[in-house]
Amino acid sequence: MSKDKKQQGESPAPVTIGLRLVGGGYLVCLAFQMVPELLISSGFRYIIQLVFMALFFITGTILVIWSLRKMLIKGPAKPGACGEDEQEHIS
Repeated sequence: MSKDKKQQGESPAPVTIGLRLVGGGYLVCLAFQMVPELLISSGFRYIIQLVFMALFFITGTILVIWSLRKMLIKGPAKPGACGEDEQEHIS
């Protein structure tokens, strides 16, 4: 691995980004599905459900926003954009 890649930090694979996007969307959907149950709960159960609903919503939103930013900023891979190490192995 070249020093440039270590300094920049490697970005995750597109499959990983897609899975994080789907997982984040699922957590947001799960948080919204908990709302009807929250309305009929009371006491300690209400507090637990409220905490987990907020946790799911915040975590899912962060995952979705982060994944979309990575997908939009990174863009498609450029053909022929190989590093020095990869060029040596190709030749």
